[in-house]
Amino acid sequence: MRNNTVLRIGVIILLSLLVTACSSEPRKYDFAVSVAGGPEGWPVWVEEVIVDKSWRVPAGGIEHGFDQLPPMGGVAILGPKPAPSTVHARWFSYRTQTFYEVTLSLPVDLDDQLRKWFRDYPRDEYIHTLIIGFSGKGEALAWWEAFCNACNYDRSHDFHTPLIENVQAEVVEGDPSGYRLQTQELIAEGSMPSPW
Repeated sequence: MRNNTVLRIGVIILLSLLVTACSSEPRKYDFAVSVAGGPEGWPVWVEEVIVDKSWRVPAGGIEHGFDQLPPMGGVAILGPKPAPSTVHARWFSYRTQTFYEVTLSLPVDLDDQLRKWFRDYPRDEYIHTLIIGFSGKGEALAWWEAFCNACNYDRSHDFHTPLIENVQAEVVEGDPSGYRLQTQELIAEGSMPSPW
């Protein structure tokens, strides 16, 4: 009898530990990440984008999209991830020949917001995207978009909202000579005036 009681208590403790362990795991969301730059005439090269100090987003050269609403850029499709809390980035402005760096702190209630947005805009009809943008003037922003892929290009069904805007990045050290050839090409094609 005593062994059965001990066994039951052991099972109850084990089950409660399993429930606690499972509930502490963060909820994951299936979303893409888009990186925008610009505005037009202010092209940038995004050297790195690191989310939550744990995963990178591919970027590179971007000439526009920062000043559109919502901002638009290249899209990276990633696997399901927890709601992000920070985005760290470093980029180069061709026009000012300046390097910038910023860490964006996303809203603390983003997980709650994502839970609602994924319910209101289900994944079988909408593509969810974290949009991050970096300007040639040293500004940064983040938006969320739910793009309806089942609405025959009727954009009235889309949802988008700013998460954080008008963040001024810090000017940081860097050697612009590595971007000299690309800068000269942008001037030659008329994408921007000469910074020299």
